[in-house]
Amino acid sequence: MSNTSFDDIQPQFCVNAKIRRIHRLMNSPYQDLIKPYGLKGSMLSILFMIGKTDANQKLISRQLVLDESTMSRDMKKLESMNLIEREKGSDARHSILSITEAGMRLLNELAPKWQALHDSMEKKLGSESIVAIDQIMASLENQEP
Repeated sequence: MSNTSFDDIQPQFCVNAKIRRIHRLMNSPYQDLIKPYGLKGSMLSILFMIGKTDANQKLISRQLVLDESTMSRDMKKLESMNLIEREKGSDARHSILSITEAGMRLLNELAPKWQALHDSMEKKLGSESIVAIDQIMASLENQEP
């Protein structure tokens, strides 16, 4: 245990607070882009994943780092919007996920807008910052619990 007292704490240097601020700054333009479509960022990411792969819900949630309740809620919303379909798989625990024609039309409409925003963000950050973000993620993902 360290001898740190409350007086020693400098909240402006908190790494977690910095990451939350970066998230808000980065996330806001993406949310502004997709809000008119009735989507949240996690929902668009799920659509991208289903449109690109044959992954199941568990794999998608793991890949996107979404908790079960968020994944379940987003999947239900995407189904109600007729953007995805779920069919029963070989056993009750697995579903076959597919994108609907409406979902594919939406992705094709959003893709150029999303890419332009993504390119703009990459340009603002620069390649060194992108590499640093990748390194930070790798460090955190590989840490011992």
